Amino acid sequence: MYVVLEGIEGTGKSSLQRALARWLESEGLEVVCVREPGGGRVGEAIRQILLHEDIDLDPWAEALLFAAQRAQLAAETIRPALARGAWVV
Repeated sequence: MYVVLEGIEGTGKSSLQRALARWLESEGLEVVCVREPGGGRVGEAIRQILLHEDIDLDPWAEALLFAAQRAQLAAETIRPALARGAWVV
């Protein structure tokens, strides 16, 4: 199962993710928590670029960086976790 929590900054997504993960784990399920942008070495490097205040990215470049980060996260973390039956939150 793949659960995605969406919302703007400061709405409690991380808190909800932690609570959901704890509950799923208490039910005996394996849970892998991820965040976007981020996750993994490549994702964290891209996150630093995206969040760097001194870098003025073209909107297309920003969108492509988000897409690149998501592709890497899917390949490195999400697909393998789902393949072994884990929940990804």
